[in-house]
Amino acid sequence: MSDPTPPPARKGRGCLFYLGLAFAVMLLIGGLLAFLTVRFVKNQITAFTDSAPMTLPKVEMADAEFERLEQRVTTFGKALQQGNPAEQLLLTERDINALLTRKPEVKIWADKVYVSLKDNQIKGQVSIPLQGLNWIAKNRYLNGVAAFNVSLENGVLIVTAKEIKVKGKPLPETFMSRLRQENLAKDAYKDPKNAEVIRKLDRIEVKDGRVIITPRSGK
Repeated sequence: MSDPTPPPARKGRGCLFYLGLAFAVMLLIGGLLAFLTVRFVKNQITAFTDSAPMTLPKVEMADAEFERLEQRVTTFGKALQQGNPAEQLLLTERDINALLTRKPEVKIWADKVYVSLKDNQIKGQVSIPLQGLNWIAKNRYLNGVAAFNVSLENGVLIVTAKEIKVKGKPLPETFMSRLRQENLAKDAYKDPKNAEVIRKLDRIEVKDGRVIITPRSGK
């Protein structure tokens, strides 16, 4: 992959709708970590990038198990779209990474992003080739680890960075203090269909190793 920027969410039953909201948050981990960190490392390529990709954990899931997972997500998405009652959607770390690996809409993140759910936070490991960016970084990789806080408050999805490490080194506090004040999910509202999905959710939380997505009651 030459361009680390996630593809735009498709309308209708595109990536964001199909996976509900939680999956879109997982995509932010890779794309925004790359975008925001590059602003800092642009002139420090050697110090903050590697010459080889980082090996990330892999999740194996049998076809039958994946089909059941896919059906759960699809059923949740359809209920939201149609304004019907829906049960909470629960996604484990294993579920999320299986979707990242196998769903065609986001398969570009296979071997480049691994999501973990720990301490009621979303954490991500990324290993992204930088040759597609608008500066010279041939054969260099952004290998990083990040921790994010995720919440849905008053219909607003909030994703904030708690910690980012690149090549094993934490980014300077002067940079992180500014970054922590940014809502990294603000662009999720640019597509009206995405915003509509968000309005139909009551709560998103990371708890006990799961992302829990709770729909609003009623239409």
